[in-house]
Amino acid sequence: MDNKDFKILVPTDFSEQSNLALHQAIHFANIIKAQVTLLYVLQEKKGILGSIFNKPQEKTFDNAIIEKLKEQSQTYNNKHKLKIDYQLEHSTSIHGSILEYSNKNNFDIIIIGKGSIFENGEEIPSIGSNAAKIVRHSKIPVITIGNSGHSIDIRSILLPLDLSKETRQKVNWALKIAKISKAKINVISILDKDSNKESTIKVQIQMKQVITFIKKQGVDCSSSIIDSKNDNDHKAIINR
Repeated sequence: MDNKDFKILVPTDFSEQSNLALHQAIHFANIIKAQVTLLYVLQEKKGILGSIFNKPQEKTFDNAIIEKLKEQSQTYNNKHKLKIDYQLEHSTSIHGSILEYSNKNNFDIIIIGKGSIFENGEEIPSIGSNAAKIVRHSKIPVITIGNSGHSIDIRSILLPLDLSKETRQKVNWALKIAKISKAKINVISILDKDSNKESTIKVQIQMKQVITFIKKQGVDCSSSIIDSKNDNDHKAIINR
């Protein structure tokens, strides 16, 4: 696959997770000759907190961030012979600014660190609030990157399906990522305790259509229909 117009957005806060997300983006970009853009959103405070710094101080802080973005992009430009753009945005909403920027500039995918949630001083297995909102509201595919245990090669994609139009649209997104990564797609559908015979038949028909479509695109795939027996559909998916 070679698509010089494919655009990857990597929001960053210069954390380890952000750097891992950038590594993943570069891995994709090298395969398909894509464009990569680093985006830093500087969150502006409201009310009295927004007036703590004067204009010269704000300018100094902006310049420091831009210099860091420039340094990081040039490092990878030189190492991978890949052009990486960068951008600083100001907003009261980090996730809102990322979504707006991705839509306005027609990006194809967002790769972002998953963030962290802590309870009683300990990190719990979850996704941070900004990353969660981006995943929920993005119009394009989003890949979240966890920690250094993450494999840069995507070998398997889990694609949960239901009967909604939005879910069916994600088949094309999964195909795009599978072709980039040469990955297998594992398609699953969940039957909850309220599923009746009619809805079960619809799910089976949809599953057959999706599998046929994916295989015609030259992508390996498998399928499963899971009877969750309870309302914990997400657990049924995770336990795959």
